[in-house]
Amino acid sequence: MIAMKYLAKSSGITLKQHVDNVISEGQKIIKSFPFVMGKYHLVTGRDLEKRLYSACKFHDEGKKHRIWQTACQKDYQLFLNWQKINGGTFKDFEKAVKNTGKFLMQANIRHEIDSVIRHQENLPLPVLIAIGAHHAKLSKYHQEKWTKNKNIGKNGGLIWEKFETLNNDYISNPAFRFREVLKKHYEIAGIRGFLQLADHRASISENDAFIPEYVSFEYEFKHSSKRPVQQIAEENYQDDLLLLRAPTGAGKTDAALLWAKHQIDNCRADRLIIAMPTRFTSNALAINVTDTLSDTGLYHSSAWFQKFHEQAKESKDSRHIAKMQHEFARRLQTPVTVCTIDHLLMCLTLSREDHHAIAFNLAHSCLVIDEADFYDDFTQANILVLLEALNEWKVPVMIMSASLPQSCLKMYQATGFHVTEIKEDRSDIERPRCEIMSIQNYETVNDLSQLLMRCVKEPAIIYANTVAKAIEFYDWFIKHTEIVPMLYHSRFTEPDKLEKEEMILKNLGHKAWGNKIAKGVAILTQIGEMSINISADLMISDVCPIDRLVQRAGRLCRFNKEKIGELHVFIPQKKGDIYPAPYGSFDKRKWQINPALEKTIGLLQLKTYSAKEFVDLINIVYEKIEEFSLRAKDNAKLLKETFANNWVILPKAISELDNTETIFWKSRDIDNNMSVLVEFPENPYFRNYIDWQAYKNEKAVDLPIYLIQQGIKLFQIDNNKKIVLKEDVQNICVTRAGVYTKEKGLFFSKLPPDDNLLFDF
Repeated sequence: MIAMKYLAKSSGITLKQHVDNVISEGQKIIKSFPFVMGKYHLVTGRDLEKRLYSACKFHDEGKKHRIWQTACQKDYQLFLNWQKINGGTFKDFEKAVKNTGKFLMQANIRHEIDSVIRHQENLPLPVLIAIGAHHAKLSKYHQEKWTKNKNIGKNGGLIWEKFETLNNDYISNPAFRFREVLKKHYEIAGIRGFLQLADHRASISENDAFIPEYVSFEYEFKHSSKRPVQQIAEENYQDDLLLLRAPTGAGKTDAALLWAKHQIDNCRADRLIIAMPTRFTSNALAINVTDTLSDTGLYHSSAWFQKFHEQAKESKDSRHIAKMQHEFARRLQTPVTVCTIDHLLMCLTLSREDHHAIAFNLAHSCLVIDEADFYDDFTQANILVLLEALNEWKVPVMIMSASLPQSCLKMYQATGFHVTEIKEDRSDIERPRCEIMSIQNYETVNDLSQLLMRCVKEPAIIYANTVAKAIEFYDWFIKHTEIVPMLYHSRFTEPDKLEKEEMILKNLGHKAWGNKIAKGVAILTQIGEMSINISADLMISDVCPIDRLVQRAGRLCRFNKEKIGELHVFIPQKKGDIYPAPYGSFDKRKWQINPALEKTIGLLQLKTYSAKEFVDLINIVYEKIEEFSLRAKDNAKLLKETFANNWVILPKAISELDNTETIFWKSRDIDNNMSVLVEFPENPYFRNYIDWQAYKNEKAVDLPIYLIQQGIKLFQIDNNKKIVLKEDVQNICVTRAGVYTKEKGLFFSKLPPDDNLLFDF
């Protein structure tokens, strides 16, 4: 041995120093989250503080193994030799020299496995699992590292068998009970997630790099008086599941924040999660609430660009800070996190190591679900699984919407929550909101020319059900008028999406109407139905299920209660038949209309509607929540089974960072997506995944695989391009010239026949 002291890293930091740092970070966690410590003891009867201390103290004991320590000492000596000649720090050494840590990489020993072996007799099983998992190697993919490593010996295999037997307890049990595995997972996930957090933060601080501080929830209600919906939220905060119905524009966002404040002040939770149906709505909400909250994290697949990308471009240090803040939001570690429902559903698959920490943090939150699509049984079935988990973990939940049907009570009661009524803001439900002036069929946008010409003279919002139809509306205005509409759909790059959002808000938002300068035509798809705070007196909309139509109509005369909005509803046709995309299923080359859409079409009338009348209509359309399809039920069952399959040991196939499906399960019933670049990089070599992801965020659009295949057939997508990620060559898809434009987004000049199958999220 070159040095007498055990090393923890090839930088020269000693094992004692590192362990002390990890213990210190563990103590910060304990002090920062007293609610978590209390709830853990209440639920499990165990002391999380004591268990975490043990995990931190012994997590790296395996680094004392002769083979590991010898390799580390050799790597350290390489650094010292380089430093004598060049000076500088270990960071400089890593930049200057390739293959730093080569002896450790060749040592063929996992120190965390040996740590478990050394303390298998004196540490509780949950602590051993946390230690074994703290580098994400407790997975079926890495099974041989446990069972067939000569440097570890047979003890590794015996411990693997012990973990595997525990993991399979609920899989092999014919009377599988989801709630039991939820409870057992909670006990293990706490130590597992917190040990990783403490170890990761200690390692970063040892490199003198930024780590985010733990921040408590703080919310300031800035208005002089509380509106009825806000009073209802406060008065009913003790409900484990609060169903809150209120018209659009009633003040539901502040109602949710007041509700959350009561949850946290009364020790029912220690953080807030707001789950939105789409990325667009989560972006909009995060922007709206930031000035009244202590710290708001935004997480979804494009949140990096939305919140952190520009900061990350300033310097390497800035990029690290942005990455840490983004990761905090991903793990639900921020006092408020705005995310999509898919992010929460995905963590229940436990198909990544960080899903365990996300699920544990979710268990200490209060959750607001903003809107729920009742026409979509596939997503609803998944949400019921999530609610069952939240009920077991005793997480307070509020579901707020303008369109909750009375029939949803029975559905939510089945998840274990005791809920007997929908609380409703009735203070302004009789006021006429809008008048449906026309309902008619149409095949092409040109059929609506006379009405569209009115949009030239006054601000208007147009909702199209598909991207293809939205672009058809856009082309009509370009061809027949002098105005350029504000087109917004899912097939824009993130920079262009942000620019579109800002333009729409600037021209049709609250300030524009307040300053009497509102103008223009916004053409939106489903992503513009909720949370976007814009208004117009005139709206044209493709027909959609009534709960979605109510959301769209909520943008009419939003900032002026004296006006009644004008709504025109049009029913898309193709060859004389209703074309219901995306509200239906496409089977055997024929569309089957969604029952909720079919009932909506049959019930809509040319008349003035108040919020109450809209709710009455919703209750008729959803008088009885249709039994979920076999496909939806099987998929939801798979989510439960996946949780039970992975609750201790990760699966062999690890999901990617932003996946919303596993090999077998999906969060939504839509085709798998792939990124298509709209511009090939000048330098196709990327040093790491973060750089590649940053480029994709700026220069790519996600498309369903079937649509990409259509684009390839039309010679509008090139699938023969290659980039190099580190040392791996990867095939990518790139649009050809003119297929993507800043004005229209990604579109095919000749549309594939089933382009409109795409759900536009």
